[in-house]
Amino acid sequence: MSEATLTAGEQADVVATCTEMAWCLDERRWDDLAELFTEEIQFDYTELFGGEAQTISPADLVRSSKALLAHLGATQHLVGAHRVEGAGDRAACRSMVQATHYLENPTGDPLWTVGAQYHMELRRTDGRWRISSVRVVVQWAKGNREVLRLGKRAAR
Repeated sequence: MSEATLTAGEQADVVATCTEMAWCLDERRWDDLAELFTEEIQFDYTELFGGEAQTISPADLVRSSKALLAHLGATQHLVGAHRVEGAGDRAACRSMVQATHYLENPTGDPLWTVGAQYHMELRRTDGRWRISSVRVVVQWAKGNREVLRLGKRAAR
């Protein structure tokens, strides 16, 4: 016998966890961000930044997020159109995202916006859904990509 699919309430809890990630990033709530993840995270932003997918800790995720975003003027991750599947203590959530990054700068446009999908996997541990995997699937980008590099440079 297979496990029952997730209830509507469980699906809503999965969506809330995935949406909270965006809020934590945009509000720079780094400690709260770390709490959304399992002890090991499969992290794949290769379509956006190149390199290779990694297995990282929540502390590593916070460190890299701070380095990338903390010195920007603002970010806004609009996440919606969630599709949740799963059973038992495992779930997958695909969401559409538009992530806008803002920094006044001398190299041009102060905005860089990315349209993508988040593909997240979650596990329920201690009664809470936690993200165990994040992959970004880029669909388009517009504006000044230098905004991120300049924000990282401002951190130094």
